[in-house]
Amino acid sequence: MRPPTAPRQPRRGPDADQPDQPADEPREVAPRRPEPPARARAATGEPTERRRWLPVRQQPDPALPRRPGFLERLAEQTRARRRLAWRNVLLAVGVLALVGGVAWALLVSPLLALDVAEVTVSGVGEGTTVPREEVLTLVEERAGTPLTRLDTGALAEDVRSITTVRSVTVTRHWPRGLAVDVVPREPVAAATAEDGLVLLDVDGVVVGRAQEAPEGLPRVTVPLEGERAGETLSAVLTVLAELPEGLRAEVGTAGAVNPASISLTLTDGADVRWGSVEESELKAAVLAVLREREASVYDVTVPRAPTLSD
Repeated sequence: MRPPTAPRQPRRGPDADQPDQPADEPREVAPRRPEPPARARAATGEPTERRRWLPVRQQPDPALPRRPGFLERLAEQTRARRRLAWRNVLLAVGVLALVGGVAWALLVSPLLALDVAEVTVSGVGEGTTVPREEVLTLVEERAGTPLTRLDTGALAEDVRSITTVRSVTVTRHWPRGLAVDVVPREPVAAATAEDGLVLLDVDGVVVGRAQEAPEGLPRVTVPLEGERAGETLSAVLTVLAELPEGLRAEVGTAGAVNPASISLTLTDGADVRWGSVEESELKAAVLAVLREREASVYDVTVPRAPTLSD
């Protein structure tokens, strides 16, 4: 049989050899020598322990703001989308209101309404063949219409329908006015009619009536029947329109039986053989030179070889 083992003695520390001290006296503890780092131990040949990396659970820092959770972020995104949708709706409403206000101001409101007092009309009235009242009547029919909706083309067409108007230009004068520039038809001759004399312009349009031919306005003697009656009348009126104003005043009558046989009778009784309407400007210049000499017949049918005879 094995003898009984001796009882295990308590483990003695480095102070085991020192005598016991009273319990009430503090014990002196030798300072613990710091353990050298692993690299130092490895350099001295001491065995090193493998470092064990243990997961450390990080606790949130109370000084940092708390991160919102998933539901909170989802709610915030929903609110952001809702605010964006409302902002888009309000923006669209504002744009529509602005466009509507501008459209109302331009197309409906009286801010740009036509004011007859601010309308200027030229080329009409006394001394012309276009009565001023007729033009103003057509303009007054459009009073109160905003200039943005005023059809200036239609107004010009209505003014042009006046017989004595050759052409017209209508221009807007912002904010509430118009400028109507009329070119009237001017009479160049008088022709015999059933009830007296009619005044004709260069196109043969009747621009007035008179019992006697106005001073300085020649009379036209053209047959009103025949295939070329209109062409003949147009040729005679064109010649008269080509004459300088001073020379036209010396013409008493102008006539032709066809477009190539135009003749003029001057107030002093002299005759002018004009021929056709071709080169009328040159013929007028030649006749002005020939009139420096007295003659009974001036022939400018061929303007580069004119003749005159007593």
